[in-house]
Amino acid sequence: MSDKTNYKLANIQKKELKLRTVRHDILVSESEKALDLILDAPAPATLIQSFPDQDLYYLMHKIGPDDFIPVLSMATSEQWEYILDVEAWDNDRLDLDYMTKTFDLLFQADPKRLLRWAIMEKPGFFEFYLYHNMKVYVREHDDLPPEDFDDYITIDDKFYFRFPNKPDISDKDMPKPKDTIEPFELIEKMLKAVAGMDLSVFHGLLLETKAVLPAEIEEEEFRLKDLRLAEKGFLPTHEAIGIYQPTRLSSLRKRPDKSILKQVPFDPDIPLPPQFFSHFIKGDDLFVKSLEFFDSNVILHLESELAALINKVISADKIKLRGKQDLEKAISKTCAHINLGLEVILKGNRRPELARGVIEQYFLEDIFRTGSRASIRLKTRAVKWFEQSFMNKAHLPLSFLGEDFLGVAGGLLLDRPLYYDNYAKGVLYRNFKSLSDITKTDNALKQIIALDEVLDNLEVDITSFKEGVLTYKTLILTLWAKDRLKLSPTLEPIDTKIFKKFFIALFSKPDTEEFARIQLNDLTLWTSEATGIKEPDLGQGFHEVLADLIKELEADYGSVEPENIDPRFIPHFLLKNN
Repeated sequence: MSDKTNYKLANIQKKELKLRTVRHDILVSESEKALDLILDAPAPATLIQSFPDQDLYYLMHKIGPDDFIPVLSMATSEQWEYILDVEAWDNDRLDLDYMTKTFDLLFQADPKRLLRWAIMEKPGFFEFYLYHNMKVYVREHDDLPPEDFDDYITIDDKFYFRFPNKPDISDKDMPKPKDTIEPFELIEKMLKAVAGMDLSVFHGLLLETKAVLPAEIEEEEFRLKDLRLAEKGFLPTHEAIGIYQPTRLSSLRKRPDKSILKQVPFDPDIPLPPQFFSHFIKGDDLFVKSLEFFDSNVILHLESELAALINKVISADKIKLRGKQDLEKAISKTCAHINLGLEVILKGNRRPELARGVIEQYFLEDIFRTGSRASIRLKTRAVKWFEQSFMNKAHLPLSFLGEDFLGVAGGLLLDRPLYYDNYAKGVLYRNFKSLSDITKTDNALKQIIALDEVLDNLEVDITSFKEGVLTYKTLILTLWAKDRLKLSPTLEPIDTKIFKKFFIALFSKPDTEEFARIQLNDLTLWTSEATGIKEPDLGQGFHEVLADLIKELEADYGSVEPENIDPRFIPHFLLKNN
């Protein structure tokens, strides 16, 4: 390579890296500032057209589609096409409402350019939209105007069109959502603009719209859309779902000679990866801390890997990219699985420098799949248990497990298992992201399985339950109380007056430790007698369940006076409302 060529390439690289820095600053800025940075740039069109498609799409939803119209007016047709690809489709079907919203944005951005591009580059796509929203009538010179003439619109008294789905005049006063866009209003404006540009093109468009075969067009447009998105890492769902295929540590692919550390020559024909996810990767997770040990060249390489991985997650989970939060959901999930995979590979060692070595050695995709394996193994155990469980055989709902166990089991039985966080970090469920999440869930699952195995040996008539809320707590505690009160072992509610005797005996020891020891021993003894299982064979998991039950009783009712007992506020037992 000549010195002159090297000099030109260096200038291109310098310019691109400068633009990359500017784009990053825009992506991490607040929406109003980001818009100002774009429009006040020395060459806004050059800056906008340098954005990777995904970054520009993220910015559109971050800033707001309506405020983003000036930016869209300077975007390339390829960037427009990406927006249509991710906005207008609902899996394998075109969504007419979202087609209307997207066409309206682009029409406001640059009406003539949109119409030229749609008619010349995407005629089938555009005609499919028109076909489903309007009817066309061509009048010969000796024909009468079409019936219901008032409902038709014409520009040249030859081609007429109408909108069969147009609301009645009587509905005009009905309130509409603020952002509602009526297709007939948009289409009428677009067709009048086409006629004003070239009447012969207008005639040809209406003739072709009249002869459209919608099923064939939709199938072909879907194929082309899949090809375009596959080039950006959005594989078809049946291929992308392989990202969740569990991977053993012994099967991880190693990078060839630590290729991530090698200086890759700059190629102006290969665009730099998107950066929309970069400012979401923050916190004190192992993955985030490990990235601090890499220089900018390696980070650029990892961004490319991470972007491809996020795209696979979006495809595999069929996430509809209709807003900023949809992208954030995919980013959060991807980073959580990578973090979990790092901890699994390092066997719980959370030293960032060791995590750096793992990233240097293995591809991010394989680290992700290692994390996926940890949660899927828990899901597999949960599914296998539930299929053979006492609960399933007795046709009991998952709510029988009580709030906490229901949360754990419910998260594991989802198609994509989730960790039951119970709003500890502001959400009910989130992705597994650390070994501590796996360990905590594993312990809870062991308790659930142990509880279910013991209850399977308990001779109880479930059909005797008629009143109240049935959970494992009310089942165990009610039968325990009935046994000590010498009542029949059914799930019929206990008379409150009779229950008071048990309640007084239950809290006869004021000392908390003494109470817990005596009552836990008695509850364990009753369980052993009722199930025929020797106390040592009840298992540690079940002993932990009983211990937690006794703690709950002490915490909830230890200070309640017997005369103040109200069945409405004692959900641990089945009691009659006298």
